Amino acid sequence: MAAAAFGLALPIASAAQPPQDGGRMFAMIDANGDGKLDKAEVTKMAEMRAQRQGDPTLASPEKVAAFIKHVDANGDGAIDKAELDTMRKARASAPPPEAN
Repeated sequence: MAAAAFGLALPIASAAQPPQDGGRMFAMIDANGDGKLDKAEVTKMAEMRAQRQGDPTLASPEKVAAFIKHVDANGDGAIDKAELDTMRKARASAPPPEAN
């Protein structure tokens, strides 16, 4: 479940994020412009979010690795825009979690 929790951290994966902004956000996170989010890029994004929320555990190596593994459908160790879009669409169509 760490991957799902971390997935909620990604601004581009947020259900509240308008779809047209997904490409712009992806490009901002994709620092080297190769069309993929590698471990360093995902880690940097997670560190920024962790700092903003005051929770350093959001950027733990375990959570970053779990998120990449969860989203990386082709197993190349990076996340491309199509993989991220697939995750975002699946999450948007999933029923909301039950409240306890």
